[in-house]
Amino acid sequence: MSGGQIAALIFAIILLFPGGCFLFFGVVVATDRQFYDAAFVMLPVAAAILALAGFLFWIAFRRRPRAGQPPGDNRA
Repeated sequence: MSGGQIAALIFAIILLFPGGCFLFFGVVVATDRQFYDAAFVMLPVAAAILALAGFLFWIAFRRRPRAGQPPGDNRA
């Protein structure tokens, strides 16, 4: 695992907390009539943060091709 993959993994784990909080409170706020409009802001923000975390997890766990192998051949 390279240094960039480790950094991506650390930032992905860190981003799970704010993304999860926005998602949780967005769902909770969506059930309240007084603050219903806030859910329309919180849920897309949660989706964006969690999508970024997912992308960083993908970067952290993808396999890089070995030297001498063609790019489409991912056999171990």
